[in-house]
Amino acid sequence: MRDYTLLSIISLVTVSLWQIGLALVFLQSGLAAHLARLVEKDSQMQFVRAATYVLFVLVYLFLLSLPLKVLLEFCPEKAFALSSDTAFSYMVTKVLDFFGILMHTIPIFAVSMVFVKSFPRHWGLLTGALLAAVYALQIILMPYFLEDNSGYLKPLNRPDVQTRVDAIFKKAGLEGAKVLVENVPQSKKLNAYATGAGPSSRFVLYETVVKTLSADEIESMIAHEISHIKLNHLGLNLFFCSAFLFLAPVIAQYVAPYVIPRLPAKWEIKEVYDLPTIALVFLAVFSFKFMTLPVENYFSRQFERQADQQALALTGDPEAFARQLSSFARANLDDMDPPAWAVITLYSHPSVKERIETALKGAQPALP
Repeated sequence: MRDYTLLSIISLVTVSLWQIGLALVFLQSGLAAHLARLVEKDSQMQFVRAATYVLFVLVYLFLLSLPLKVLLEFCPEKAFALSSDTAFSYMVTKVLDFFGILMHTIPIFAVSMVFVKSFPRHWGLLTGALLAAVYALQIILMPYFLEDNSGYLKPLNRPDVQTRVDAIFKKAGLEGAKVLVENVPQSKKLNAYATGAGPSSRFVLYETVVKTLSADEIESMIAHEISHIKLNHLGLNLFFCSAFLFLAPVIAQYVAPYVIPRLPAKWEIKEVYDLPTIALVFLAVFSFKFMTLPVENYFSRQFERQADQQALALTGDPEAFARQLSSFARANLDDMDPPAWAVITLYSHPSVKERIETALKGAQPALP
């Protein structure tokens, strides 16, 4: 368990730094400026220019990141027998995921660059509103789309579990909520998550969970995910992420006049609407995401602790809760007691040991 966890940590850090490095090399080598000149020769329309430029940047990042992901993600899962996936199937999945990224990233960047060029005084507000709206709609509407169109999702087909789940839903005041099962034929891992917001909230279990865990263990796990809804964690995440996406371009508009004159000349960014700005945005996003990961994970761990407590209150079964945490850790080869520095900086959940000890401690009768 400890070996696989260490590899996972190395993978997370290495891939993040690799993406930052790729974006920096793209700018510093002059490739960003050279690509901008080529694109500007072929079109006079800002939307087309920006869309073409983003396409090439994304292809560059994808192609140079894929070998590293194969080495640090695919190979360890095969080595530790966590996946029956083949290298070809893994590559196909990554390519399909990449096309999905292209479909929503390119239009957003292209429209944003049109805003920058056409509305020099208000592009921050317009871009922020666009990003926040697209993100919110995606989070709210995506569960409906996936439920109706995904061949990987199906209804829960275990009556013994469904009876327990319905009782938990009623106790939590979430009657009518749906539990879906995700088919992951190549993976042997266990996983469960809540998605959506408000009426679109859905609870998704990996098929391996339904096949592996007992009814009371699944009940405890779903109670934890239900608690994220009951405690409005998904709504808070939606609000804060949308607020950040709105404010980031607004702040960028105010700091741009101070930052742009100090950028290296070879980047050829003299105005915000210059195409190499797109590469700079990727560099800023990758860097910010990596540097703020400990802060993001701190709040995530607080949410997880709250959801654990709420789940125990809903089920009243700390032993089942502890068993399902242990089953998850063993199946996924998670280190149950990782180093404190790793938890503080890189973990979105408290350690399994802490969660089990907290659950069982709360179940013990108070001393006289």
